[in-house]
Amino acid sequence: MKNSLKLDFDRPAIIMDRTFAAKAKDTNSDEYRHLQEVRRDYPDWKVITRTIKRNPNKETYKGLTYDYMENYILSHGTDEEIQHILSEYRELRLIAKCHGKGKGYPVIKQWFLETYPDIEDFGAAA
Repeated sequence: MKNSLKLDFDRPAIIMDRTFAAKAKDTNSDEYRHLQEVRRDYPDWKVITRTIKRNPNKETYKGLTYDYMENYILSHGTDEEIQHILSEYRELRLIAKCHGKGKGYPVIKQWFLETYPDIEDFGAAA
């Protein structure tokens, strides 16, 4: 059982994450049994599913995939510029593969946005 319950003594509450809550719905699961044990220990406490606070002002670029970036590079600039930028992009992609999943994309995205500042309007055009 990777997910667990947390106890918040300040606002007497039993707090579980979304995954734990989903598993606890099955009455034959370990999560359900664990939740019931904790509820017996703290019968007057609220049971709360934790939610992650999202920053509504955060700029996101949904759809800004590697394929989109490569196609964008291929369609913007002169042949020399395209070849230079494309080779830099592919080198970054190769380096990113060495650093493991999930670590390369933010670096490549930042490089891409710095290379093509006009893409800031990406969400409006897509």
